[in-house]
Amino acid sequence: MWRWWDAVMQSAKEVQGEDRIKLTVNILWQIWKARNKMAFQTENVEAKRIIDKAQQEWIEFDMANELDSRANASVEKEEQVQLRWEPPKEGVMKINTDAAISATMVRTGLGIIARNWHGVIVRAKGITERKRGEAATEETLAIRGELEMAQIAGWTNIEVQSDCKNVVSLINTGNVQDCKLQTILEDIEILKMRFDRCAFSFVPRTANGCSHAMAQFAVKSVRNIEWESSFPNWLSALARKDMGGSYPFLSLALVLSSVNIYKNIIV
Repeated sequence: MWRWWDAVMQSAKEVQGEDRIKLTVNILWQIWKARNKMAFQTENVEAKRIIDKAQQEWIEFDMANELDSRANASVEKEEQVQLRWEPPKEGVMKINTDAAISATMVRTGLGIIARNWHGVIVRAKGITERKRGEAATEETLAIRGELEMAQIAGWTNIEVQSDCKNVVSLINTGNVQDCKLQTILEDIEILKMRFDRCAFSFVPRTANGCSHAMAQFAVKSVRNIEWESSFPNWLSALARKDMGGSYPFLSLALVLSSVNIYKNIIV
């Protein structure tokens, strides 16, 4: 056994040596499962079935890894190309979402920005809540909140963008392993069926700055915010920045000042 194992480990230095080790480990795993069937279910599994099963699962695992590599490469290429927000096709409403968490204030903020095919902001919403949030959960809640807002607005053709790659992937693939997200993702699945077209895509932060700022604004607010048709200057300026436009009058001081004024008015 030890001589055989030593030979397997040495094969790592050879061509396709790592594949041989992975297949060997899978065979051992299948042997262990066959042993459990014999021990607990008195079911005898033929040796050929054990090897065939190990080989089949290894091939499927290898193919899945290859597909993941291609998908990651495609996403990386997209990140390199799309550095700014791009308008959707005519008739489509593009909605960007983001989430912010403040550990010091024990608050979360969700930012939702809807723009038409001309790049004009149509509606903006900030959702705030006093709690200790988790990033993936809040990002998923932001997308659910966006779908609810779109349904109320009566939009039927929408495109949803988020800079949380993991959540977008979960929505598009349906491969959910986190039970904390299961219920929210099920809500999203139901809501998206109510639209004629509803697509989800990932964008880098550079193309999602407007909703990110909205989330940061919401986390500092004491109640939910929703603007329609009329928007603050700093938000309109950030919308132009997302598209690569100039924003000479925008500054961090202006954003913070707007937050402080808003807090003083509503407190």
